[in-house]
Amino acid sequence: MTSPLRAVRRLAGATALVTALTSCTLLNATPEVPKDWHPRGSVSALVAFAPGGGSDRSARVMAQGLNELDGGYHVNVENKEGGSGAVGWAGFLAEEGNGNALLVAEGALNTLPLVYDVPFTYKSFTPLMMFAQDSRIVVARKDSPYKTCPDVARAAREKRVVTGSSGKTGADALVIGKFKKQGGKFGVVPYGSTGEVLTGLLGKQIDIAPSSASSAKPYLQSGDMKALCTMTAKRYDDPVLGKVPTAKEQGLDAEVTLWRGVFAPAGIDDVQRRYWIRSLERAMRSKAYHEYLKADMLTPAHRSGPEFAAYLKRYDARVKEDLK
Repeated sequence: MTSPLRAVRRLAGATALVTALTSCTLLNATPEVPKDWHPRGSVSALVAFAPGGGSDRSARVMAQGLNELDGGYHVNVENKEGGSGAVGWAGFLAEEGNGNALLVAEGALNTLPLVYDVPFTYKSFTPLMMFAQDSRIVVARKDSPYKTCPDVARAAREKRVVTGSSGKTGADALVIGKFKKQGGKFGVVPYGSTGEVLTGLLGKQIDIAPSSASSAKPYLQSGDMKALCTMTAKRYDDPVLGKVPTAKEQGLDAEVTLWRGVFAPAGIDDVQRRYWIRSLERAMRSKAYHEYLKADMLTPAHRSGPEFAAYLKRYDARVKEDLK
């Protein structure tokens, strides 16, 4: 039979153990995010591509818009290039739970995991805001026998048509996928950027080239190239490019969209997510943002939070079909 003294000692020991375990749990617990949370100091905005490209420009515009809000923090763009975006996006996984980190990404975040074995998908991050949409225009040299995109599709059924591509996972790859679905043979020469693709076209290394509208426009104005079609839903609102018919107008079921948007790491608090969505909405009112849309000939977009997530799910299903 246990003596009363021994029972008291056991109870005291058990109480001490519970107290110690509780203290340990509290020490290791993640502090609750206050309801009035806002970032302080330096906020990183990661771009998984080199400075000077489309993703880098979009990140710097969004960072400028956020910094103009004077919210007590400063957004710094950080470039971590390599592996067609894989290096930067894989590195961003380590920011899980960090409300002071942002990621500016684009459609290749959907397509890259379809082509390469990478440790992430678009679902690995928290979607905040889709702020723009890009597409592609298909061009050829001024002396090319092709006048339209259906001309290219028909020619590819009889002989190999060579095109350039600035990557296996971006908008260029989606354009090529649309052509391949028409049947025919296509050869693809890889390049590091849209500028290099267009240089290759002028140098007669390739027959046709998908390009961003802003990159192709000067060559169309100079007469060195001609436009075959756009892959947009409707024609560009532009004196030069507005004359170019869409692929759909020409009878091809071919539309290509490249989204641009901002993410936070996985595991952030809902308070932090809402803060960044509100701030990005305000940043999209800036003069720099609207000048950027005009200069890069982009379509404005505004899909935030759950709406952006739903769009990404639909987009992912669509590009899986395009890249089959």
